[in-house]
Amino acid sequence: MNIHSTNKRQVGLIFGKFYPLHCGHIYLIEKAVSQVDELHVFLGCEQARDLSLFENSHMPRQPQVKDRLYWLQETFKNRRNIHIHVLDEENIAYYPNGWQDWSDRVNAILQKHQVTPTVVFTSESQDAKNHQLYFNCEVKLVDADRQFINISATKIRSEPYQNWQFIAKAAKPFFIKRIAIIGDKQFDKLPKQLANIYNTQYVSNGYINYIQHQHLHNNKLVLNESDYIRIALLHAQRLDEAMPLANQIIFTSLDFQTLHDFYRKAFEKSSKILQKLEDNYYFDQVIDASCFKQSDSSLTVFEKAVDMINKQLS
Repeated sequence: MNIHSTNKRQVGLIFGKFYPLHCGHIYLIEKAVSQVDELHVFLGCEQARDLSLFENSHMPRQPQVKDRLYWLQETFKNRRNIHIHVLDEENIAYYPNGWQDWSDRVNAILQKHQVTPTVVFTSESQDAKNHQLYFNCEVKLVDADRQFINISATKIRSEPYQNWQFIAKAAKPFFIKRIAIIGDKQFDKLPKQLANIYNTQYVSNGYINYIQHQHLHNNKLVLNESDYIRIALLHAQRLDEAMPLANQIIFTSLDFQTLHDFYRKAFEKSSKILQKLEDNYYFDQVIDASCFKQSDSSLTVFEKAVDMINKQLS
């Protein structure tokens, strides 16, 4: 049965930066696609503007185009009537100017894919008139007053962890803060305690304490070079598996820079594999014995660590 009152094929358009993708975007897309035969979602990107958005945010890292594209693709995977396009907005006058140049680029993509839109969906009422003018089709407003989902990308960029529940599931791993807590045996339980407190994941690695103990006591290491690589790759795998399950932050007892430093001391050279892992697995904070005084009690260490974590999430 045709859900439309007309035989004309209904084709919708949606535009956004998705910086980051959030529940409001998803509601807009899902409500739109329920009204059309096919929906084309345009991800707008412009280097200077996107960098400015990041610099004026409290996001831990800058989302790249590939990240934002992945969030959309992952969220709407296997949805054959949702098509996602990257829209290069370089050298176009900034909003609210540049409508002609901007619409020309959109239309070039539509023509390439032989798409004729019949409706534009937007949550921005101020854009409705120009959408209608430049695409010569109907415009439908969706939750323009944010009554259904009271969130915006601006709010999330400003306070991502206070607005955690609104960030798209596919985007959340990007925002997870990685915290490594390393040191002697008195630190063994601390990352587990913190993971419990913050209702999140702890990624264990039993080898790090052994490696540290050997270095601290100038003992000969039994581990060979390939052991280090296996330890590192296993740890990377465990981190990857834990990230989608984490809640804002993830705790572990091993970071790749520390592991690589131990490797260099043991073998007097660097490892390309460890360097790649060090580059690709950024840690927001590494807490070790140097962060505390020798006279600090276990309670003091615990309280100081909690304070450090809270500052990461503020």
